[in-house]
Amino acid sequence: MCGIVGAFKPGGATVGPDIVSRMRDRMSHRGPDGHGLWSAPDRSCVLGHRRLSIIDLSDAASQPMLNDAGTVALTFNGEIYNHAAIRRELSALGKYRWRTDHSDTEVLLHAYEEWGVDCVNRFFGMFAFAVYDARDRDRPVVHLVRDRVGIKPLYITRTRGGEWLFASEIRALLAHPDVSPEMDRTAFWHYLTFIVTPAPLTLFRGIFKLPAGHLVTIDQHGHARARSWWDCRPSRSQALTETDLSEDEAVAELTRLLKQSIARRMVSDVPFGVLLSGGVDSSLNVALMSELMSRPVTTFTIGYEGNEDYNEFQFARRVAARYKTDHHETLINGREAQQFLPLLVRLQDEPIADNVCIPLYFLARLVKQTGTTVVQVGEGADENFLGYWWCEHYRDKYETVYRPARDGTQGWRRFLPHLKARTPGMNGEDREIQRRAETGQELFWGGAVCWWGEMRQRLTPDRAPFRQEVDCPIENLMPGGHATLHSDAVVREYLGGLDGEVSEPTVLQKIPYMEMKLRLPEHLLMRVDKLTMAHGIEARVPFLDHDVVEFATRLPAAYKLKDGVGKHVLKRAAEPYIDHDLIYRRKQGFGAPMEEWFREGDFGRRSLAAFERSELARDGFFDNGYFTDLLKRQMDGAGGYSFQLWTVLNAVLWHASWIEGREDCF
Repeated sequence: MCGIVGAFKPGGATVGPDIVSRMRDRMSHRGPDGHGLWSAPDRSCVLGHRRLSIIDLSDAASQPMLNDAGTVALTFNGEIYNHAAIRRELSALGKYRWRTDHSDTEVLLHAYEEWGVDCVNRFFGMFAFAVYDARDRDRPVVHLVRDRVGIKPLYITRTRGGEWLFASEIRALLAHPDVSPEMDRTAFWHYLTFIVTPAPLTLFRGIFKLPAGHLVTIDQHGHARARSWWDCRPSRSQALTETDLSEDEAVAELTRLLKQSIARRMVSDVPFGVLLSGGVDSSLNVALMSELMSRPVTTFTIGYEGNEDYNEFQFARRVAARYKTDHHETLINGREAQQFLPLLVRLQDEPIADNVCIPLYFLARLVKQTGTTVVQVGEGADENFLGYWWCEHYRDKYETVYRPARDGTQGWRRFLPHLKARTPGMNGEDREIQRRAETGQELFWGGAVCWWGEMRQRLTPDRAPFRQEVDCPIENLMPGGHATLHSDAVVREYLGGLDGEVSEPTVLQKIPYMEMKLRLPEHLLMRVDKLTMAHGIEARVPFLDHDVVEFATRLPAAYKLKDGVGKHVLKRAAEPYIDHDLIYRRKQGFGAPMEEWFREGDFGRRSLAAFERSELARDGFFDNGYFTDLLKRQMDGAGGYSFQLWTVLNAVLWHASWIEGREDCF
C-alpha cells in the first residue's frame, strides 16, 4: 500500500522532478517506509512513489519500477494477492529477468509488458497504478487504472498548459503551482444529496476521480480516453434461480468463496489483524482467518466514553474469547472527537459526511500502536447481501407506493391514507416516492441519501448559486461531457443499463448495484482508505473479492432478503462459526453518538459559530435561517437531524480549511 503521483506532458517537458517530489511528499503518511522518483529522458513524464512496505520489504522492490530496457515505468498503490501464480506463469515464458524475490510490483510490470493494460483482468487484489509506456518512442502513452470495486483512489487533473497530473490524494495535486483549490458548485449540490461526490466529480473544480473498474489512457497527443474494464452489472442470462442452486448449495459455495478470499488477503510480510465490532461480518472475518493461522488473530475494537449504548465491546469480547484472539480496545470521548475535526477535513481531501470516520481514525491509531500494519475489514457484506434494515423498507415501498404509481394502477391513491396511518412520520417520504415514480425517476438513490424531498427544498430553495459549467477533459468519463444539477440523473446513469436485465422486485437487484457504483467506492471504501492510511495502515476487504461480488450478483434476491431479514445466506454461512444470538441480533452499526454530541458540551455551539462565519452561508447556498433553526432544535434535544447537520458541517469545515484557507475552521 502506497501513495503514487505523476505528471505527463507528451511533446513537452513537465514542470519537473522537484515539483513532483513536493507533490509526492504531501502524502508521506501513505508511505512512511521510503520514497522514489523517476523522470523520462525527455522529461515528458515524471513518476513519484511513497512506500508502505507490505510484500517484499527489500530495496529491490522500490518504486517507481522500470523494465530492463527502461521503456516502461510503473508506480503502483495496492496489493496483487495472486502475484505468485502470475509470476510462475510469466517465468515459464522464459522472457523476463527477475530482480526481486516476490515483489507484486515486478509481477505487475512484467504482466503489463506481456499482456498490455488488459493484464488487470488476471489480478486478484486492490490497486491504483500508472504505467508510462515508451516502447514505441514516437507514441508514448500513460495508462491510469483503478481496481474493480474502487478500494484504492486515483485523482486526475489537467493544467491549462496541457500537463496531466495524477495522484492517490487530491492534496498532492494541489501542491502543483498550476492547480489551485476552487469548489465545484455542481459537485457540492450532489454532495448534499449523497454525502459524497459521485465519480468522476470531486468537490474541487477541475479535479476528477477515476471511477471504480475504469482506466484512462493518455496518448502521445495528450488526448485522454476512459473506459470501463470491469462491472458487476446484473444480467438476466447469468442470474441463478432457486432451481439452479438450492439454498444449501448457495451457503456452501459462499463459505468456500469467503475462505478463499480471506486466504488471498493473508499474503503479507508484516503483521496483520482484524477490525472487530462483534457483528456478523467482522466476526466471520476473525473465525475464518483463525482457521488459517497458527497464532492468535489480532483484533481491534473501539467504544465511546459516556455513551455505552453505542459500544459493542460485549459482543466483540465474546468473539475474541471464542477464538482466543490477541484483543485490543480503545475508548474516545466527545472532546477528542471535537479536537480531531480540523484534522479530519484535511485527511479526507474532500468531505465524506459519515461520522464513522471519527472512530475509524482512532481505531487505526490503535492498530498502529500495536505494531500491526494490515487489517481486514467488513465493508461490502451488507451492500451485496441486502443486510441493512432499509432494504426491506424499500422493498415494501416499491410494492405499495412506487410500483403502483409508476404503472398508473387505478385507485392506488386510496391506499395512501392506510399507509400513512401505518407508518406515521413517513408521509413526506411517500410523497417523494410518488413524485419519483410519476416522473420516471428511480426509487432507490443510495443507502446514505441525506438532503432530499421537502427538507432539501427548504435548505436549498435557490439552485442558482450551485450552477456552474463542469466540463471533463477525459473522453467517455462523464456522460455528455458535463455535469447537471439533477441528482436523479446521476442515479439513472448508473441504473439505466439494468432495464430488461432484472426481475421483480427490481429494487432488490438495483440496490446492490447502485451501492457498488456510488456508496461503496466513494463513501465506505474512501473513509477506510483515508483514515487508515493516515496512520500508514493497509485495510483489506475480503467481502469485496470480485469472485464474492460476482456470486452475490447472480444469487436470487430471496436468498439475501428472507422474511424481512437481510444477509440470509451469509448469516447461514456464519452459523457454524458464531453464536446464534450474535448472528441474529439487531444490527447496531459502527457510528458516533452525534445526536448526543450536538446537544452536549459546546459541540453544537461551535458548530453554529462555524456555520455562521462560513463563506458558504454568506454566498447564498442555504436558507440560513432554516439550517440554524434545525441546529438549535438539535442542541435543545428536540432533534433527530444529526445526519443532515453533520453533512452540512463537514462541507463548512472543509470549505473553511481548503478553500478559505483558515486554520480555525472549528
